[in-house]
Formats: sequence, C-alpha cells, structure tokens
Amino acid sequence: MATFIPRLAKAQQKVAASNLDAVLISSPAATTYLSGCYLLTQTVIPEREAYVLITREGSISYLVCNIEEKMAREDSWIEDVQTYVEFKEAPATAVAKLLQQKCPNPRRIGLEPRALSAHSYQLLQQALPHCEFVSWDQPIAELMMIKEPDEIAALETAGRVTLAAITKALTEAMPGSSERTVFTAMMTDMMTQGLLPMFNVFTSGPNTLLVHGEPGSRILQPGDLIRLDVGGRWPSHYLSDMARTAVVGPPSSAQASNYQKLFQAQRETIEAVRPGIPVSELYQVCAQSYARQQIPFTMPHIGHSMGIGLHEYPLIHPGETAVLQPGMVLNIEPFLADTSRGEGYHVEDLVLVTESGYRLLTTPTPELIQLPV
Repeated sequence: MATFIPRLAKAQQKVAASNLDAVLISSPAATTYLSGCYLLTQTVIPEREAYVLITREGSISYLVCNIEEKMAREDSWIEDVQTYVEFKEAPATAVAKLLQQKCPNPRRIGLEPRALSAHSYQLLQQALPHCEFVSWDQPIAELMMIKEPDEIAALETAGRVTLAAITKALTEAMPGSSERTVFTAMMTDMMTQGLLPMFNVFTSGPNTLLVHGEPGSRILQPGDLIRLDVGGRWPSHYLSDMARTAVVGPPSSAQASNYQKLFQAQRETIEAVRPGIPVSELYQVCAQSYARQQIPFTMPHIGHSMGIGLHEYPLIHPGETAVLQPGMVLNIEPFLADTSRGEGYHVEDLVLVTESGYRLLTTPTPELIQLPV
C-alpha cells in the first residue's frame, strides 16, 4: 500500500489543479497504476471496462465487472470496490451513478478520451447531461511518466531477465531449429524467471523486414539474419520490451557493417540523454547519425517511455515537445531496413534519465548475436 499512497496524493493534486470535481480513469495501464490490480480482460475484452474514480475531496473508488470482484478485492489497495453486472448494466452507466453518489451535482469531469469508446462516452453524456467533460489523457500520462524507485527496479529486473533469456535461447539453439522452437525456448526461460510473455515478435531471413512478424515454422538457415522484439510482464505488472538482432553462423561483411552502424546510432542517441533537453532532440540525434553513416532513416519514432503500459508517454518523435526529466525511463530502439538485401536490423535498450545524465537499465549488445551452425 505504501507504493500507491503517493500516487493517489499526486493524482489528487492534479485533480485539484485542473479545477475538476472528479476524474474517471479507464485505460488499462492507468487503472492498474492507480489501483494495483491488473485485469487481463480490460485489454482482451475492451467492453468489460473498469474505472478508478477520484473526487476533488479525495475519495477513491474502483469499479469493475462483478466477474472480476474477487481479484479486485484481493489485489487492489483501494477499499471501495464497486461492481456492475455484465449485460445487465453498461459500465459507463454504472460509473455515472457511482460518480453522482460520491460527488453530488458534478459539473466538470476529467476522463481519458483516447481510452474511452465512443459508445461509453455517449452513455456518460446521457447520464450526466449537465457535466462538462475534460480530457485527462495528458495529466495521467505525466503522472505515470516519472517513475519511483520501486518502478525503476521492476523495469530493470524485467529487462535484464528478458535479455538473459534472449541470449541463452539464441546462443544455445540447435542446428536445424525453427523460429518457433527457438522462440519457445526463450519464452520458457522468461516464464521460469517470473515473466509472463506479452510481446512476441520473432522473424528470420526475408521476414526480418516485417516489423511485427510472429514466429513460424521456418527452419533457420546458415547466414540467416534473425530479428526479435519480445517482452513480458513482471509480477508487479511492469513490462519488459527488448529488441535484438542475431545471425546463424558468422555474419557476412555487409551484415556486420549494417549492425555496427545501427549500434552506433543507438549509442549516440543514448549518450545524448540528459535532463532538460526536448525529447525531440533524441530523435534528431538518431536521424543525424543515420545521415552521417549514409544509411536510410524512415522511422516515425525511435523509442518510447515504458512502465505498466508498453508505449507510455512520451514517444520519441520529431514533434514531441516534452522535456526529459529525472525519473523518466525510455526505450531507445532504432531500426535499420536494408531493402537491397531484404533484411531488417533492430536493437532496443532501456535507459533511465538521472539528475546528471542517464543510467543504462539494460546492457546494449555491441555485436550480432551468433547462433551455432
């Protein structure tokens, strides 16, 4: 509970600063962040909504489908757990009733338009016709952006476990293995260490240009490039997300050269991390490294923040005006597409913004990982 009390206090301060009567938090990552309870169905069954309600007076409630009540009461620190019956009452209607109980005559309500369906928004408007609805996407994103020490520790541990599983599965792969065989060994090792698989990209040969290709039955051949982007969920609900590139047997000179250029671009971008600079500057540093090395640069973003959500605010793109602050955790992930050879290269590592610069939470891999032939 000690972890969540400061989060609520910060959220309450933001509610008061926004001059709102209450906020309705509905996105899976943010409700988990505030409640301490991870509900899988929020992601895989979006219609089964859950809400965290915070009023300006400081009360906090957690509304879930009655199917999820047991988990909510066991996992959440929020004492006021309310439920609705699926198909009997729409969750948005139920939360509107709860809001009126906790905050009579509300006038200005914050919510997350990016997470809320158009149908649920219409139901809220019908149930609360006198309310003004204000976007609270940005305030909750900013609240989650600065990580506490326990969050940083969870992200670092999850990242290092993922890297160890990747390295072990690739370097111990048997000749004649398929993509799925190597991937399964990797996921098994991650799960043994406590991570539940969440992000499963694994491609080889001509499929490495597929940004989000999944592992198949293709047999790995000598000289094949392998590109993967995988991650899992730690028991504390924080995620890992890591990309690596490997080769079956010794790399060709072109493969080694491409990888070194990609690694150089990632290193220059990481070394530019320091508090006080715009996030967009990291994007420009990466783009300039590509230009200097005369390799094609086509990425709309080169990384993102991460926590309970996979892509948290901010993403590292050319229009992002947010400024780096101590406590932010960023995944730096440049991608190189060599279309002439039909190969894609990818690296991704986790970086903490510190008071004076940065600290690596995962260790970059300076050479292509080699699988035995």
